[in-house]
Amino acid sequence: MALICAFEGLASQASNLFKEGKKAERKGDMARAYLLYSQAAALAPEKSAYWLQSQAVRTRAALQAKITAPVDAGDTDLDAVPDPAAESEPPEPISRRDLTDARKPLPPVELEAAAGRKSFDRKAAPRPLFEEVARAFGLEVVFDGDYPESAPVVTFQVDDADYREALHALEAATSSFVVPVTTRVLLIAKDTPQKRNDVEPAVTVIVPIPQTITVQEAQELARAVQQVMEIKRFGIDSARRLVLLNGPISKIRPAQRLFEDLLSYRPEVSVELQFIEVTRIESRSIGLQLPTSFPIIPLTDFLNNKPSIPAGLSYLLTFGGGASLFGVGISDAHMIARFNKSNSRTLLKTNVRSVDGLPATFHVGDKYPILTSGYFGPADFGGDNAYRPPPSFNFEDLGLSIKMTPRIHGMDEVTLEIDTEFKVLGAGSFNGIPVISNRKLTSRVRLKNDEYAVVAGMMTINEARGISGLAGLSQIPGLGALVRRNENSKDSDEVIIVLKPRLLSLPPDQILTRSVWVGTDTRPRIPL
Repeated sequence: MALICAFEGLASQASNLFKEGKKAERKGDMARAYLLYSQAAALAPEKSAYWLQSQAVRTRAALQAKITAPVDAGDTDLDAVPDPAAESEPPEPISRRDLTDARKPLPPVELEAAAGRKSFDRKAAPRPLFEEVARAFGLEVVFDGDYPESAPVVTFQVDDADYREALHALEAATSSFVVPVTTRVLLIAKDTPQKRNDVEPAVTVIVPIPQTITVQEAQELARAVQQVMEIKRFGIDSARRLVLLNGPISKIRPAQRLFEDLLSYRPEVSVELQFIEVTRIESRSIGLQLPTSFPIIPLTDFLNNKPSIPAGLSYLLTFGGGASLFGVGISDAHMIARFNKSNSRTLLKTNVRSVDGLPATFHVGDKYPILTSGYFGPADFGGDNAYRPPPSFNFEDLGLSIKMTPRIHGMDEVTLEIDTEFKVLGAGSFNGIPVISNRKLTSRVRLKNDEYAVVAGMMTINEARGISGLAGLSQIPGLGALVRRNENSKDSDEVIIVLKPRLLSLPPDQILTRSVWVGTDTRPRIPL
């Protein structure tokens, strides 16, 4: 008998705590209401309504909670006076990490309802309707403290609906909204702007930026999504390539899906690149090489002159006599028939990958230091310790540089904007700085998928012709061709680039977008 009285006493105490929690909830003191509901549930565990009501106000209580000194777990007196001795001890400092963890938002709750589709056809008040629909899918409901106990009868009829469709239809029929509290518990509140602000949870989601999207583009897309969905704020971390969205869950979840879809619709293309350089050098020399200079040598010993004949002279033709004896040197003539021809070929093959609208750069060659400024004059005052400004260099990209920007047109065609530059060191120099020979080609080509294009035009041709021989004699028609030397040379350098694009992902017009239901401006839909 005493045990029964004790149970009745605990049940009565739990009921009183539950009523006090109701009063605290109506006053807006959610933290006190949560504690009272939790105490009532602990005293009467068989009353599931106490525990469900504590879970219903848990989120709002956490928002109102303040950082205070820890309280002993066994102390359940809300109005207990703190121990003066305990006040004399300094509290433990709160680290930055503790504050970050305390403010870290929890992930939104997703319901785990029973699978299957149900049909409903009933006339009843909103409370019984919500309880019946939730029970049919294995869920439980709790009602907000301000939700009316009695309301006009509502006709509710749906056929072959899952739990989301049934609950959203019931929301529209009863002017209410549903907030998931746990995976099995729903909170039902009257749909008013004030209740939306008080009850609807705020969430924060982080969306990574894919490598195919620049940070500037992601920022513009996030700004557009923020304006469309009327989100409170968004942040972007350019170093870690992350975008943060914060706001009510009814707007954040659709905004997240919309933002992810916008980020993913950048088709990729791979361009097979072949670089071919062909160099041809051809030279020819033919004819008779006659001497074009004749030294005159004095052969007399007049005025102590000592005659000497230079080396390399085959014959000496003399004229005069006595003190005026001179000789004219004549060297040998040569018959020349020489022909040189050389071909060289450079072949490079690679693949360049890019996305629609973003340029891809490919460079083959070296970085050559070019002196841009230096001090070469006498040192300033100070002798050996005088200050001499250090030289500065600029590194030039020698070799082949290709910049391609693809533009994808559906499934079949791609436009490539091509900027090609070919730099080599020239033969000359200016003030000790080498001259760089530069050839540049800008083109645009539209190709089908897996179709080749040949980009040519970077061609250099040099032709030279030389004639050497005796003046006058080598210019006689007919005879001149036999007594002179004829030289012909021809150099050609041609660069050919072969391109073949290949689509790697579907373009935007071929991708099915996801449907996102957001509700109306006054009644946004909370995902269940």
